[in-house]
Amino acid sequence: MSGLGLVLKVIMATNRADTLDPALLRPGRLDRKIEFPLPDRRQRRLILQTITAKMNISPEVDLEDFISRPEKVSAADIAAICQEAGMQAVRKNRYVVLAKDFEKGWKAHVRKHERDFEFYSV
Repeated sequence: MSGLGLVLKVIMATNRADTLDPALLRPGRLDRKIEFPLPDRRQRRLILQTITAKMNISPEVDLEDFISRPEKVSAADIAAICQEAGMQAVRKNRYVVLAKDFEKGWKAHVRKHERDFEFYSV
């Protein structure tokens, strides 16, 4: 960032843009700031369908229930929820992922983020 004659490219990512040091945001420090907003309901449905396409999901699982929940989740959160649901089924020696597995994945990831952000609140 300060000239030693090196060509250096840095990619930074954060979930908490509001906590960035203002010195990083001064002109000349970063070339571009790309923001990815949280997905809307339609996008959440597409993300969830894509991630669960190769999962063996029980017919009782209502993915619309998870899509319509009011909590704001990113695509990474959705992927983590699905991965945790699959791991819950594996831990129970099941070949089918049940609704309760998705519920545990949801609680493990979405509720966890809410608690983590409370720590940073002023």
